[in-house]
Amino acid sequence: MTHNEQTLKKHSDWFALYGGKRDTQLGKRLNQLCYSNEQLFQETVRYVRAQFDHFDMDVVSVMPPDGYTAICQCQLCEGKDTPQRGYRGALSDYVWEFVNRVAKEVRKTHPDKKISNCAYGTYTQPPETIDKLEPNVQVIIVGGRRPTSEARDEIRRLRENWSQKTDNPVIVFENYPFTGRGFYLPAYIPRVLGESINATKGTSRGEDIWLTMNLRENAIGYNHFLIYFTARMYWGGTKQNAVEMFDEYCQLFYGPAAKETRAFFQYCEEHWREMEKDGDKANRALELFTSAKAKVSNDSVYGQRVQLIDNYLNGLRNKSKQLAQKRGPVPTLRLVGDPRGKVVVDGKLDDLIWQKCPTASTGQLRELQTGRQPIYGTSIKSTWVGGNLYFAIRCDEAPGEKPNITSTKNEDQAIWYGDAIEILLETESHSYYQIVVNPAGALVDLDRGTDKNNWFRWDSQAEVATHIADDHWTAEIRIPIIQDKNDPLHQVIGHKPTVSLPWFINVCRQRIRENGSEYSAFSPTGKSGFHEPLKFAHFYRGLSHQFEADSTVTDYLVASRDAEKLLRQRKITEALSAFLTLATDERLTDFQKSDTLQRAANCTRRLKNFDQAEEIANQIPLEAVAKTVRMENLLAQRKFGEIINQFSEENFHKWPFWQAGAGAFARARAFVSMKAGDKAESDLKTALELTSNSRILTRILLTMGGNRETNLQNDAAALEAYRQNFESVTRIGSADQFQSVKAAARILTRQGKFDEALKTLRQTNIEKLNGFWRHSMLLALGDTLAANDQKKQALQAYEKVLQEESISARHRREAQKQIERLKQK
Repeated sequence: MTHNEQTLKKHSDWFALYGGKRDTQLGKRLNQLCYSNEQLFQETVRYVRAQFDHFDMDVVSVMPPDGYTAICQCQLCEGKDTPQRGYRGALSDYVWEFVNRVAKEVRKTHPDKKISNCAYGTYTQPPETIDKLEPNVQVIIVGGRRPTSEARDEIRRLRENWSQKTDNPVIVFENYPFTGRGFYLPAYIPRVLGESINATKGTSRGEDIWLTMNLRENAIGYNHFLIYFTARMYWGGTKQNAVEMFDEYCQLFYGPAAKETRAFFQYCEEHWREMEKDGDKANRALELFTSAKAKVSNDSVYGQRVQLIDNYLNGLRNKSKQLAQKRGPVPTLRLVGDPRGKVVVDGKLDDLIWQKCPTASTGQLRELQTGRQPIYGTSIKSTWVGGNLYFAIRCDEAPGEKPNITSTKNEDQAIWYGDAIEILLETESHSYYQIVVNPAGALVDLDRGTDKNNWFRWDSQAEVATHIADDHWTAEIRIPIIQDKNDPLHQVIGHKPTVSLPWFINVCRQRIRENGSEYSAFSPTGKSGFHEPLKFAHFYRGLSHQFEADSTVTDYLVASRDAEKLLRQRKITEALSAFLTLATDERLTDFQKSDTLQRAANCTRRLKNFDQAEEIANQIPLEAVAKTVRMENLLAQRKFGEIINQFSEENFHKWPFWQAGAGAFARARAFVSMKAGDKAESDLKTALELTSNSRILTRILLTMGGNRETNLQNDAAALEAYRQNFESVTRIGSADQFQSVKAAARILTRQGKFDEALKTLRQTNIEKLNGFWRHSMLLALGDTLAANDQKKQALQAYEKVLQEESISARHRREAQKQIERLKQK
C-alpha cells in the first residue's frame, strides 16, 4: 500500500521519523511507517475495504514492512514502545494497537472478513495493553513451532500466551532452512518435526511454510526430507508417530542402506547444530554417510536417492575444510607497554596518551567489501589502562555537513538508520560482544555469544563521549574488562590479550546518506556485513609478532589483491583474466562485481581492446559504476564530444557519493579537452570533494591546474592547484607530482619570478633523481635559467642531460635543441 513512489512523495508524514528525517528514500527496499498517524490509519482501513470489495479475499494482511526494529521518533509515537520487554516485545503494544483498530473499523462494514498480522520480530509477544483482540484479527505466529529451535518450551509458552488474547486459532508461519540462500547443515530432524507438528494440532488453523523450491539436485536431498515428513505428519491426529514413519521411510527409500542411513540421520538430528563450529562432528556425519553410500550401487534407484543426499553434503564438506583452516590474512592491532596517565572520556581525543599513542596501536578503516580506501576515512587508536580498554576513533566528514544522527537514547535500535561505529570484541573467554556508538554518543550493546532473544540484555557498562567538528566527529570509549564469569550480563569478560591468547576484534563504521551508504572496517570482511568473526583482526599486548595466516583461505579480498598484483607487475592480460574470472563468482555482491568489472575494463583499455571494454561496461550491475566506465572507455579513445553528448546532464550530487567523484573526474577531462573550462572546473571541484585516494587526488589537482592555466587563463588559480601536489609532502615521487612542479615553475617563470621558480624545481632534489624524471627536471631547470638570462648555468643543465647514459631520444633532442638555441644568442 505504501511502497510506491507516489505515496513516498505525497504522504511523507505517513512514514517513520528517524533523526529528524522521514523514512521516504526512493529505491529503498523497506520504508517504515508512523502508526500514530491518523491519515495512515484511515487510508489503511480504506485500502483493506477496497481489497474485500474488489477481490475474492477472506483475509487481508496489515503488517509492518520487514526488518522493523525502531519506533517512529515523532511526538505522537513518543513513549508507545516498551523496550523493557526485550527485543521481541519492544513494539508489540504499538503495532498490535494499530492492527486492532483497523480490524475494529473494518468489521463495521465487513463483519465476516479477517485482518491478519504476524507476531514477528519486535512485535512477537502479545500486547499488554489489549485484553482481547477484535474477533476478526487473525494472529500468525512466525516461528510458532520452529522445529530447528532449541527453545521449544519458550515457543510453546508463546503460543499459550497468544491463545489468551484471541479466540481464533492461530496460524503458524515457518521459514524452513533456505538452501537457496546458503543453508548447508544436515538438519535431518524427523522426530522433532513430528513432535512440533503434533504439539500445534487442535490450536492451529494451519501453517504457511516457506522453503527453497528449486529442484536442482544440490539441495533436493535435504528439502524433500522436510516436505515429506511435514506433509505426512499433518495426517493421523495427535497420535501420528514420527519414529515409525522415519523407520518406514529409511527402509522403503534406501533399501539396502536403510540401517546405515538411519544411523546417519539419527546422528544428524542430535548434532547438526554443532557441525557449524565442530569439525569433528561434521566429519563423523560424513563418515556415517560414506558407510551408507557403500551399501548401494550407483546405478540402482537406491543409489540415485543416496546420491541426492551426497550432492547436498558438499556444503558440509566445504565447511569441514573451512573449520580445519586457521584464520586467513587479517591485520593486527597491538597494545604497547603499560601507558601512564589518565584518559578523560570527553570525546576530544586530546589526552597525552592519545597524542603519544604508538603506531602499532593505531589503524585506518578500509571499505568493507573491497578493501579499498573509503571516501570518508576513519582512524582508530587503542590503549589499555588499569582494567579498562579504551578506543579513540575519528570519523572524517564532508566539511560543513552534519552527521546523520537517528537516535540520542541508549539501547535505541534506530541507531542503525544513521551514522555509527561498531566495536566487535571476541575475547579469549567469550565470542563475541558488539558495542555501537553514534555521533550523539548514544550506545547500544549486545552479547552475540548468547541466543538472539537475549542479545540486548547484556550491559557493557561502557563510558562514551563524542564530539562533532566541522569536518569530522570523534568518539572516545572506555570499556571495563572483568575476569569473573559469574555475571555474564554485565561487562566484557576476558583477560588482557597476549600473543599466546590474543583477542580478535573489528572496528567498523557506517555512513548513511540519501545518496548512498558507505561501510568500512579495520579488517574488511569481503562481505556485505560486519559480522564475520573469522575476519576479525588480531589484538594483543606485547612485542611485534607475525601471526601465521592460512594460505588456503581464499575470498574476494584475497582474489582481488592477487589480480591487482598482476596488474602492478604489468601482466595486463593475466590480470584481466583474473578479474573476469572473479566477476563470475555467484557469491559476489553487486558492489563487488561492479568493482571487479571496473578494474577489468581498465585492463582492456590498456590493451587497446575497446570493444571488450564496452562489453564489460554493459555487464556492470550498478548504474553509476557502469556510466563511469563508459566515460573512461570513451576518454581512452579520445571521443570527448561523445562523452559530453551522452553524459552532460548527469547530476553527480544525486549519484551514490562513493562513485560521484570518479564520474565527475571522467566528465571533467572531457570538458577540459573540449575547452569548456567553467564546466570542467565545476566537475573537478566535485571530484576533489568526493575522492580520497591520494594518487587520484594528485591527478585531479594536476588536471585542475591545467584547465585553469590553459582554458580559464587564470595563472594564479592554476598555481594554487599545482602547489597542493607538492608543497606539503615530505617526498616528491609520482609522475603527477613532478608534472605539477614543472607546471608551477613554468607559471612562475612566465610571471618573472625566477628565483621562486628555481626554488620550486629544486624541491625535487634533482641531483638525487635518476632516469626519466632527472632528465625532465634538468630540462625544466635549464628553461628557467635561460628565461632569466643565466645562459651559462642553463647550458650546464642541458649538458648534464646529454651526459646521462639512459637518456631518451626525445630528451636528447630537446637538450640539443636548447643548447643550439642558446649558442646562437
